[in-house]
This record gives sequence, C-alpha cells and structure tokens, in this order.
Amino acid sequence: MTVEEIDFGEIQRVLDEILGNGMNFREMAEQGMRGENLLSFRYAAGFLQDVFLEELMAQKQLWIHILILAVAAAVLLHFADVFQNRSVSHISFCMIYMILFLLLMTSFRNSMGIAQEVMEHMQNFMSVLAPAYFLAMTLSSYTVSAGIYYEFILLLISLLRWFTQVFILPCIEIYVLLVLVNHLSKEERLTRFAELAELMVKWSLKAVLAAVMGFHLIQGIISPAADAFRNTAVSQGLEMVPGVGDMSSSVTDMVFGSAMLIKNGIGAAGLVALIALCLIPLAKLAIIMAAYYVLAAVLQPVSDERITDCLSGMGNGVRLLLQAVFTMLVLFLLTIALTTALTGP
Repeated sequence: MTVEEIDFGEIQRVLDEILGNGMNFREMAEQGMRGENLLSFRYAAGFLQDVFLEELMAQKQLWIHILILAVAAAVLLHFADVFQNRSVSHISFCMIYMILFLLLMTSFRNSMGIAQEVMEHMQNFMSVLAPAYFLAMTLSSYTVSAGIYYEFILLLISLLRWFTQVFILPCIEIYVLLVLVNHLSKEERLTRFAELAELMVKWSLKAVLAAVMGFHLIQGIISPAADAFRNTAVSQGLEMVPGVGDMSSSVTDMVFGSAMLIKNGIGAAGLVALIALCLIPLAKLAIIMAAYYVLAAVLQPVSDERITDCLSGMGNGVRLLLQAVFTMLVLFLLTIALTTALTGP
C-alpha cells in the first residue's frame, strides 16, 4: 500500500477553500512518513508578527473612537458642577455610553464571527480527514479501533457543532450584554448574573475536555489490546502454514508496517493543518483581547470607572471566545495525536 492510493481530494479542496493554495496535504503526509519537520517555528513567528501589525492597523479606528468617547465621558463627569442641573451631565454620559455600547457590540460581533468561522473550518476539516485517516488505520490491522474511533470522531464533531452554537456562543454573548448593561448605572445589579454566565462557559469547556480525555483513556486500554490479540493470532496462524508460513508472515508484517507509516504520516499532516487553520484567528482574537485590557489600563486614571470596567469586561468576553476556540482545537489535536499513538507499534 502507498500513500498515492488514498484519495486526499476532498481534504485538499477544504484546505484550498480556507487557506488558499499554499498547503499540499499529500506532500505533508509524505514528509510525515519520512520523519521530516512539518512545522517551521521561525516561519510561524514571522507570520504571526505580520498578522499582529495587520490587525492593529485594521482595529486602529475603533480604538481611537473608544478613546475619544471615554475621554468625553470623563470630561462630562469631572466637570459636572458647571451644569446647574446635574441630570444634564448624567444624560450626556448615558448618550455617550450608548454610542460606546453600539461600537463595542459591533466589535464583539466581529470577534464572535471570527470564532464561529474557525470552529466551522475545524469541523469541516475533521469531517473530510476522518475517512482517509481511519482507512489507513483499518489497513494497518487496527480494524476494531478504527471503527470505534471513527464513530467517536463523527459524534464529537456533531456534538461540538451543536454545543457551541446552542450553548457556548450564546452564553458568551449574554455575558457581554450583561457586562455592558450592568455598567450603565453606578449601581451594579447584574454582576452575579455575568459571573454565572462566565462560570458556566468555563466549566462547560472543561467538562467537554475531561469527557474526551476519559474516552481516550478507556478506549486506549481496550481497543488496541483487542486488535493486538487478533493480529497475533493471524500472524501465528500464517506461520503454521507449511512451506510458505514464514514468507506469508513477513509479507503481512511489511504490509501492516507500510499502512502504519501512512496512518502516522496522515495524522502528523492533520495536526499541522489544524494548527494552520487556527493560527490567524487565534492571533486576531488574542490581539483584540489584549487591546481591550490595554485600553482599560490606560483609561483608568482619567476616565470613569464604569467605562474601564466595561472595557475590561469586553476583554473577558473575547477571552472566553479565545478559550472556546482553543479548547476545540485541543480536542481535535488530542483526538488525532492520542489515536495515532495508541494504535501505533
């Protein structure tokens, strides 16, 4: 069996739609079979630096508007004594805050769009990677493990798609709305609700990660052992055939070893492709999150506490998006890596 016999057309089509024509999956799988380095950290560092500068320039206008609004709100509140009626300054602050509210919600919707898009890309890629990968696993004699893990990965993709769309992303959006509404007045009445939403998201992501790890732990003990027992029985049965037993056993081992090498090469290429899919979106979310925290720190000495707490809460909301995307990436990476390691020689 050779790597040319496996159809990577669907995998390559998905990668081309997402990343362009800069990544050849078949070549990466062959490099993985030869034990070559598939990931250049120097190239990744330079690439992230370019993304950092590009994202800062793209978000520059938004940060300037936020700074202007925050300073204007601070001026109105600090010089409220100029007005004979203090309600004038309060109404003016509310108007400025509502403009800031719209700006921040627009920015957060863009951030959530980045998270939704990269999650969908990961799920689509895993859907087309699974048939080729588990075909190679089947040909490497791990038929029991291939069947179990293939059903698991399809179930995992479906559950994650439902879980993120129905629960995780709506909870994060609710958290951000609660933070923004909570700081409209000086009396914070929704803090506990916001903390509850944040806690639900964090613990849900940890629970999903623990469940996937538990599955791999249990199946790593059972399935490979069953395949190893069956392979041993087949190999010993061939050796008992008079005359051709040794030759048949050697040919079988060579075929299984070739399929194992192909499976490991596909797994290594899949890991690198997943990282490449998430590299830019994770970098963008990290930059947006850091920018909110920096703005909150810079504006704290001069602006109203409600403005800085609002910006800090927005940073927390983007951090939850970043954590959700990173958790899904880790789930898929662990699934491929542990499956490859547990069904290896």
